Amino acid sequence: MTPCAVTTGFFTLGKCGLMAVAGCPACGRAICAGHIADGGLCPECAAARGQFGHPAAAAAGRRRAYRQRSSEQYADATWYTGFDTYDRAAFDPGAGASPDYLDDGDDALVDS
Repeated sequence: MTPCAVTTGFFTLGKCGLMAVAGCPACGRAICAGHIADGGLCPECAAARGQFGHPAAAAAGRRRAYRQRSSEQYADATWYTGFDTYDRAAFDPGAGASPDYLDDGDDALVDS
């Protein structure tokens, strides 16, 4: 059994996992009967072609649009200069080992 490889979920993304019945003609991704979009495409390929008739293709289109908008922001070298050392401290190597990187005596929550 080949599982469906279409991305699903709202807050936590994952793979569908149902039994695939076809492969996307554009990318070859395995897709189940519930995720076949316009033209037999997977939702991601349908969204890339601007075909949003299937609900999963519309969701894929929104994810694609968000990544495109945010990549413009992240490519801006001056955007990160607005962060100070406190903002960047949580991303320092080893910061994940401590549940609270700011030692204020309260280890229940990460201070942010």
